[in-house]
Amino acid sequence: MKSFRFWLVLVSCIVIAVNLTGYDDYNILLAIISPLVWMYESFQFVRKAHIPISLVYFTTIGFWYLIGYVIDRLIRKLKLAKNK
Repeated sequence: MKSFRFWLVLVSCIVIAVNLTGYDDYNILLAIISPLVWMYESFQFVRKAHIPISLVYFTTIGFWYLIGYVIDRLIRKLKLAKNK
């Protein structure tokens, strides 16, 4: 089994590819996985800022990579603690 980093980044890349090809007309999939879109929808001061879509894509991939990294580290620590 691959790591969570792999799967989370793969899913985010697939969603970004779907968005780039135009099949996600209303950016619903991107809104589900992107932290910048979450902030854009939640806070008024962020709506006033112009956020380039490429920045949204890069932060989405980076965010899910970091989440996967944290999950992988927690699993590794649990396995090491279990083996002791």
